[in-house]
Amino acid sequence: MIPLQGLAVAVVGIAIVFGCAAAVYRDASRIGVSRPGLWGGLVFATCGSGLGIYLAPPDVPIPGLLVIVLAGPALYLFERDDTKHGDEAADPHALPDDPGDAPGEGHDE
Repeated sequence: MIPLQGLAVAVVGIAIVFGCAAAVYRDASRIGVSRPGLWGGLVFATCGSGLGIYLAPPDVPIPGLLVIVLAGPALYLFERDDTKHGDEAADPHALPDDPGDAPGEGHDE
């Protein structure tokens, strides 16, 4: 028989994995990232494999497990940032999304 604690971790973990994948898919669709299903699937695969590795063997090094779990969301965030900001050249005199940076305004040099 499976211990109650292991079952609870599995159920809550599966809910979190599905929730993370759904949130990434929804955000990717809203922002306009290409292939939102692929990004949701990548997050599901990395987080789900991390959960499976955590539940399967008794001794898992936590730093390695965190690398596996965070790989999908980190790659998605890089793609999201690239989609949101595009290929525009970086302006060394302004921060991204600066509220004082309106189109057509020049910068004082």
